[in-house]
Amino acid sequence: MEQIGGKQKFVKYSKILFLPLFLSIIFVIQNYFFNYWLDIFAKIYDNRLFASTFALGIILYYSCFFFNKKYRYIFLLAISLFISILFSAQFLYYRYSQSFLQFSAIKYIWQVNSVAGTAKTLITPELFLFFVNTILVVFVFIFYLKRKPVEIKIPWFEKFIILFVVVAVAALGYNYLVTQERKEWGNTSRLFTDVYDLKALVDKMGIINFSIEDTIKYALRSNLITEEDKIFLKNFGKNLQTAEEKSKYFGSAKGKNLIIIQVESLENSVINQTIGDKQITPNLNQLAQQGLYFSNFYAQIGPGNTADAEFSTMNSLYPLPDDVAFIDYAKNSYSALPQLLAKNGYSTNVMHGDVPTFWNRSNVYPSLGYQDLYELSDYTITRPIGKGPSALGDTDLFFQSLSKLTRLKTPFMTTFITMSSHTPFILPADLQGLQFSVDTSLSQTQQNYLQSIHYTDKAIGEFIQGLKDNNLYKDSLILIWGDHGSFTGITKALENPNNALPELADAQVPLIILNSGTNINGRISTPGSQLDIYPTISSLLGIVAPKTILGQDLLNTKTPVATRFSLVSGGIIAILTDKLAYESPKDGDFKLGKCVSIPKNNILPINECKNLYSQQANTIKASNIIIRGDLLSTYGASLERPQIKKP
Repeated sequence: MEQIGGKQKFVKYSKILFLPLFLSIIFVIQNYFFNYWLDIFAKIYDNRLFASTFALGIILYYSCFFFNKKYRYIFLLAISLFISILFSAQFLYYRYSQSFLQFSAIKYIWQVNSVAGTAKTLITPELFLFFVNTILVVFVFIFYLKRKPVEIKIPWFEKFIILFVVVAVAALGYNYLVTQERKEWGNTSRLFTDVYDLKALVDKMGIINFSIEDTIKYALRSNLITEEDKIFLKNFGKNLQTAEEKSKYFGSAKGKNLIIIQVESLENSVINQTIGDKQITPNLNQLAQQGLYFSNFYAQIGPGNTADAEFSTMNSLYPLPDDVAFIDYAKNSYSALPQLLAKNGYSTNVMHGDVPTFWNRSNVYPSLGYQDLYELSDYTITRPIGKGPSALGDTDLFFQSLSKLTRLKTPFMTTFITMSSHTPFILPADLQGLQFSVDTSLSQTQQNYLQSIHYTDKAIGEFIQGLKDNNLYKDSLILIWGDHGSFTGITKALENPNNALPELADAQVPLIILNSGTNINGRISTPGSQLDIYPTISSLLGIVAPKTILGQDLLNTKTPVATRFSLVSGGIIAILTDKLAYESPKDGDFKLGKCVSIPKNNILPINECKNLYSQQANTIKASNIIIRGDLLSTYGASLERPQIKKP
């Protein structure tokens, strides 16, 4: 190794240091343009994007100093090529599906041939920017090989100094990102756990940061399921070998379209309630009288709220207590309601006034069997109503969807997801139809919530009339329910505790089923949850549901039950049946809970609820194992139920 002087060494070091720095700057620019070209760039996250992407660029490119001679350039070439390919793959994938490519989808790489033709049409000159870093390293590497300059051997202590500087710069960048999140939200959960909007996440940290985080999360999840869990699941399935009978209503809606309306934050306490002399939900009240109204019905949600409600409803599985299946298990193999209906000749679609990346819907919907997604760009916002300047009001959603419904291949399944009653419950003054007294005990948030629900109720009423005017009402099975509570304390404020357990009060949502041309109507007070919607719908449509579902037909259940668990810990905090009720402190300790008889509400010895608790705990555990291990087919193989008996 030829020795060089201090000045020469400084010059050589400057040249070596310049390339990784320049590549880091290019990396930041690539992230900016990635977001800008895909129309996901927001000025509010400008500084966060710079800090996080520059930090990652420094880490990736300055790691080359741990290599000597030409291997340093080989390392830079490998890193640059990897980044270029990842940028391009994510760019093309988003332009194709309006989603970000997740590591969990890697096992579907073989399907790329089926969309190769479409992918070719998405290739544009913009992709050149994502390969600028690779091209630059190639030219520098070639120049290095031709000139064969004096190689500088970097002593270990100087490598340590470089490492220290790299770590410090990276720490400052990521610290800025975390600090800004805390200022905006009070925590950092939206960066690492409570990630409901992947678009905003990429806007804050860049697509490569997102991809690395997603890969790490996937790797940490991969070993959550043990052999003991698989044995438990197999035994759980074997113990469920019970004969089932068809409901007397089986097939009463056979051949009909299915229209599902999932209403944002709709609590049961607002049904049949008034403010002054005005009904809060006059249209839903009327529909509840015309059809079946389940008044003791409960939402099943984890940290994903609306996404968890969708997941449980469409799969008849429990949500996870500490993850969001829509995000973390989007590419699992499911046996969802849309898949079942598609196999039976239905066209399946969703109509929703939000961007497709919200809750990762454009990634997970195909896994559930939805064939088409009508999202924000398919609608015209005549007037922003709800959260944000680009919020599609429920009136616009339903009115503009009517013409889309008339063009669908029949029979069809269409899921609507409303948004106008989403927190923070923003509604223009001229659309607020309720009048509150000056001395009302309701908080301003509770008043805003009721105004929003009143507006959504009006939009639903107009939609139902639109279905009748377009000759769709009589040929459709229609279900309306709330996705989860409002988290405003409105049930207690309205003094309307319709259930036996306080722990379930804010999870109580209405379910209304309309089946025109039949005499299926009335109020049903037996308990149920969103897990039960799937088997109830399939029964009414005359389609046998898969044996893997965990819910029950609400019109033919001998053991009605609703269960709620604690987030993160997953411990059961409430169980309600038609005969027993159990509630426990939030730590889920069975012995510290209490057992109550229904409907007399007498306190019973705690062991009276032991079997009920064990059965529900095992069911939730089995559901978690199925999701985390992608073991639905394994679970199905353990089920050998007798054929359904004819009524």
